[in-house]
Amino acid sequence: MNFTVIDIETAKNDRWSICRIGLIKVVNSEFTEEISYLIKPPNNEYSAWNSNIHGISADDTKDSLIFPEVWNKIKPYIQNQYIVAHNTSFNLDCLTKALKLYDIEVPKFDCCCTYKLTGGRLDEVCRAFNIEIENSHDALSDARACAKIFLKFLNKKEKDICKEKRQKKSLSNTNQDPERNNNELKPELDNSQPQNPFNNKKVVFLGVLQKIKREKAAQLLKNLGANIGSGVTKKTNFAISGKSPGPSKMEKIEKYNSEGSEIELIYEEEFLEMLNS
Repeated sequence: MNFTVIDIETAKNDRWSICRIGLIKVVNSEFTEEISYLIKPPNNEYSAWNSNIHGISADDTKDSLIFPEVWNKIKPYIQNQYIVAHNTSFNLDCLTKALKLYDIEVPKFDCCCTYKLTGGRLDEVCRAFNIEIENSHDALSDARACAKIFLKFLNKKEKDICKEKRQKKSLSNTNQDPERNNNELKPELDNSQPQNPFNNKKVVFLGVLQKIKREKAAQLLKNLGANIGSGVTKKTNFAISGKSPGPSKMEKIEKYNSEGSEIELIYEEEFLEMLNS
């Protein structure tokens, strides 16, 4: 099977603010091309929160190509191709919104999400499959890891392993649903910081958080001005995912984003990095 893997980093919370794209072209299960572009986002503006996660700043992209110039180079790898990404609801939504920002026609392509296939974060799945990530949150490094995961998943044995793990996780959480009885927490806007990305945003938690208690995480976000909800809606801004997020909620995120919502999926590790910064 031939396919293209894509991974995207953004300069701000706006999904059209792409600052880096990593592409891996796979032909007959062999990596034939690896492509990475730094991209100058509109006005070369960055959020400190985003820069702290991926390490890219305005100084890095001040002389870089803008998105339309990069698009002309990568379009053949996307148009009418089979696209793979870990979290397509984010990566392909970023691509679509950037194209629309510059009035560029969105091409046709088929796609597959390795997050949906495996049910785990990129780093978790890499550990399970003994795949090394050279540099987490580097677009090309993450794309390379995603490609290796997908190649392994094409093997029936890996499919069975993933299916078994998802079933065990589902059974282990049947009687302790972390999203049950999660009452909405209203934001504390008086003491919040307007510049933080969670200020006055609707946030929902998915799955089981491993490194911080959900109640503490919810209170921290409330203090930052976030509105904590118990379910995914079209007005949700951020979905923070721990282990074993509910499949129905993941499907809602993809569905609502395809209908024009901008729900950003954030894994626990990235969420904690954002809080620390």
